Amino acid sequence: MKRFGRHLTKKNKKIGKLNILVSVVLIIVFTFALSGCKANNKENADIKVVEEKLIESESHDNIDSYTDEKDSEITEVPENKKTERVIALSKSNAELWILAGGSLIATSDDALEIEGLNEDVISLGDMDHVSLEAIAALNPDLLILFSTDPAQKALGEAAESIGINVYYTNIDGFADYEKVMTAFTFRTGKEDLYQKNVKDVRNGIDKIIEKSKGSNLSGTYLCLHVSATKQKVEKNDYFACEIFSDLGLTNIASDTNAFDELSLEAIVAADPDYIFVIPRGSEEKALEAFSQNFSSQTVWEKLSAVKGNRYYLLSKDLFGLKPNAQWAVAYEQAYDLLVK
Repeated sequence: MKRFGRHLTKKNKKIGKLNILVSVVLIIVFTFALSGCKANNKENADIKVVEEKLIESESHDNIDSYTDEKDSEITEVPENKKTERVIALSKSNAELWILAGGSLIATSDDALEIEGLNEDVISLGDMDHVSLEAIAALNPDLLILFSTDPAQKALGEAAESIGINVYYTNIDGFADYEKVMTAFTFRTGKEDLYQKNVKDVRNGIDKIIEKSKGSNLSGTYLCLHVSATKQKVEKNDYFACEIFSDLGLTNIASDTNAFDELSLEAIVAADPDYIFVIPRGSEEKALEAFSQNFSSQTVWEKLSAVKGNRYYLLSKDLFGLKPNAQWAVAYEQAYDLLVK
């Protein structure tokens, strides 16, 4: 299979349209540069428009081509996409880039122990307290951040304002993971890793979902995140909830505001068939706080999930952190809990 060749696509007319779009943008940028009218900010804005069009894709059949939001197929990696100096600030984002076959010049402290991290990587400290000056000094081609983290979003906007290329991730389910990995493997050209870490994982998930249909799984569930200071109910936009919903269960908190502020009374009134608890931070302190407020109470023992031994503590690595290449493993573990 050829990689990124000009003759891989059958949509030459659509490629032509994209070329016209890019040409128009470049003409605008060039005109502003000649005029000397504060061209830098405008140029960054125009390039960012093209960046967004090139990086979005709804086609995940292979990474030999990209389909942008105007259905134009792209078959070559533009020069500003060939990223060699990449910074990813978080364990999850660093792992995504490495799974796509890339290497990092710098990352955050929480990512230093992940498998496959290159030895010469620089630590920039806590993921939410990295200075823009430290990033700019490394002259990165790409900075990978969370779009949902306020500190990282603010850092990204500041980085973009000085011309640093930023890619934001927001993964609430496998489809989001697939989208990011498509973008990253397109950049690195590692189609073998796209097959291994996206298509093979998707096939594994599909097999488990099909198996769950044969098991006729059903019932309601409540998914709780617990820490030393807070207990929170997760709704359907949380990736672990997507897993259990895909396997046939119904999230009892999805269509009600009764759990916006978690209370023992609300749990008792809902009486879910399954309760899943995911610790955050120190597991010991999280479970101690949860026991004090909920599970040590007499009424807790009367819940259907507790009486039926369907009250589970979930792995933080698979259900608290994004499982990335281990999505099928998370589905398999969830399925095993439900059928045992």
